Order: sequence, then C-alpha cells, then structure tokens
Amino acid sequence: MPDLVSAFLERMGLNAYVGGDYAAAEKWFRRLERREPDSIRVLRDLGVVLLASGDREGAERLFRREEALYGPSYHRHCAIADLAYSLGRRDEARARYEAALAEPEAVAGRAGAGRALVELRAALCADPGAWERSREAATRFAEAEAAQAAGRKDEALTAFLAAAELDPSQWPALNNAGSSLLNDKAEPGRALELLERAFALSPSATIARNVQLAREALARAASARATAAMTAPAGARRSVKDGPA
Repeated sequence: MPDLVSAFLERMGLNAYVGGDYAAAEKWFRRLERREPDSIRVLRDLGVVLLASGDREGAERLFRREEALYGPSYHRHCAIADLAYSLGRRDEARARYEAALAEPEAVAGRAGAGRALVELRAALCADPGAWERSREAATRFAEAEAAQAAGRKDEALTAFLAAAELDPSQWPALNNAGSSLLNDKAEPGRALELLERAFALSPSATIARNVQLAREALARAASARATAAMTAPAGARRSVKDGPA
C-alpha cells in the first residue's frame, strides 16, 4: 500500500517549489526527511530546493549522500555538476557534465530534454573565455535579483538580459527577462523568443506556462491589429495595417 502521507508531503513540497516558495518547499521536504531520511526523493528534491534557495553547502551534502548511497548516474552527475558550476568550480563541473554524457542512459538517448543544457555547459566549461563570461554572468544575475527585489524593474531587466547574453546557459535569466518583457513591457514577441530559449534548456512546467502566456499575448496583439485594420477609415487603413512608409 502506498504511503499516502509521504506522497502528500512530497506533492506539497513540489508545488511550493514550482511556485517559487522555497521556504515552504523546504518545510514540506524536511517533514518528509524525518519519515525517510535516505530516500532518493528526499536527497534529490530537498537538495534542489536548497540549491534554489541559496544553501549550496546543504545541497551539496544531500547530493553527495545520494551518490554515496545509490551510486553514480546521469542525474546525480548533473546535480553535482550544476552545483559546481554555480560555485565556480570549473574543472569539477566539466568533469561531471562529461561523466553525465558518458552514462549509458545519455549514450542511448534516454537522458531527456535536459541534455541540451548539459551539453552546452560542458562546452562552456571547456572554453576558458566562455567560462570567464559565465562568471560575469553570475554577477550580473545576482545584481538583477537584487534590483528586482528592490522594485527597480528596468534595472533588473537590463541585468537579466546581460546575464543571458554572457552565458547562454543562464536559463533563469532568460526566463526572468522574458517574464519582465511580457508583464512589464508588453513585448510578447521578444518575451516569447527568450522564454522558448529558457524552455529548451529547462523544460519545467513553470517555464512552459510562461511560454503559453507569451503566445497568447502575441495572438491577442495580432488579433487587435487585425481588428483595428478592418474598422479604421479607408484612408487610415494602410497606416494601421502596414505602418508608416
């Protein structure tokens, strides 16, 4: 019989994580940890939550414990590689990404949609110039988050765009910039381009929803232009439909 309480705790933790409430997500997973401290779903998912909330040391302890208990795998290499990448440990990140790509599931094409990010980051780690730009990108991303928290939306958008330009694997910057362009700037076309790039690297439900919202906004804008063109006076239709000469 399935453990309904544990399943409930896991679902609540995942829901909080997807919603960006990392404190609540950690609370739910800590409760699950007390029930099954060495389960994969605790070690991996709580580690991901801690990494997202900035507790890199806590995340590393859990990721390495999972590997010690269950052995290396594609996803375990990736988790430790992402951690090393975020901490600026280039050699370890590169070795782990390359080890992930050498795992049987990756070789056989069963690694899933996240493989694109792994391949990209392995290449970035192998290129000294790209690696240095990725470190600058991390600084710009931190500046963007600080500006966003302070309500300086334009400054945050500029920094998110800079981070994504410096490091093409910076899917959080792509997602945040796209969301800002969509919600604050009413630029669904630019937003969709960035959000689709983010989704290609991190195909999460949250980013998928943002992509959908951008597409819907773009469709509404196109419909509004078409309606305006049809209802405008005859002499004004060319400017509405085609724009200025």
